[in-house]
Amino acid sequence: MTHDAPGPSPADQLATIAAAPDLTRPASAAERVAGLGTLVVLYACLVAAMEFDLPRAAGVGVFVLGLAAFIAWNTHHIGAARRRPYTRVESAARFGGPVLMAIPGISLVFGDGPDTLTAHLVAAAVPTVAGAVHLVLRWRR
Repeated sequence: MTHDAPGPSPADQLATIAAAPDLTRPASAAERVAGLGTLVVLYACLVAAMEFDLPRAAGVGVFVLGLAAFIAWNTHHIGAARRRPYTRVESAARFGGPVLMAIPGISLVFGDGPDTLTAHLVAAAVPTVAGAVHLVLRWRR
């Protein structure tokens, strides 16, 4: 294109601007309900699995399913169209959930750790809260 060649018309430029993603699409109500449901199920399953002293294979299964829930939400938010990029805090929360699954994971996989209900409630709450922080930060606009 030379300097004398005509550029795109103003109507074409406005159409290009209108077609650009705005990165502010809010999370749908269904996504929010599914996220809260996932967190409730995650917390309940972790507490129940630790409280009932499941066999090692079942504990590993619960641990892997918990990690799969975190990975599924991470994958969803990375691939969701018209969403803003991650902030540093959101990236830390996204990384923190699966890492903090090690707290209940010690009890689930190895059978070690305290055997009180309070300890199980707290151990399950730590990764669940990290997951909640990640989801809520991604939902805010």
